[in-house]
Amino acid sequence: MFITLTLLSVAVVMDIQSFRVSNRLIVSGLISGLFLQVLEEGVKGLGVFILNVSIPIILFYLLFLIRALGAGDIKLFSMIGGIWGFHVLILTIVLSFLVGAGISLCKLLYHRNLISRLWVFKDYICQVIISGRLLKYPKGSQKEKHVIHFSIAILIGYAIAMEVAY
Repeated sequence: MFITLTLLSVAVVMDIQSFRVSNRLIVSGLISGLFLQVLEEGVKGLGVFILNVSIPIILFYLLFLIRALGAGDIKLFSMIGGIWGFHVLILTIVLSFLVGAGISLCKLLYHRNLISRLWVFKDYICQVIISGRLLKYPKGSQKEKHVIHFSIAILIGYAIAMEVAY
């Protein structure tokens, strides 16, 4: 648990500073996960690892395409899945999105732009329906007001998941 908390905490700092999470950090987490899975399950652990690392990529590919979720966030979920397995991964995903929704709502209320962002969302959905294809989600001219560092939600979601699961 400590290794994952440390990796996620470093990822949060990186995300806040540069809107990016280093691939070196992700790889170190993935190597740790691979080692732990093989140590625990033997050769079968390799298959379990690959499956659990792949789940977030499959689940969130569309969100990545429209730029609603960053690649670093998806890789953090993959890292958690590789280290902890399916149960903790799914619990972390659900809790992270709930935490992220709470953070987003607070931010929208703080900046007093909830209604205007709902209109942007409505316009986006209409454009997708009319064009028949996925488009990048518009962030607007005031990027900091419209973007959250989702790594924070992942860290909090993971911490809660570990309390619930263990």
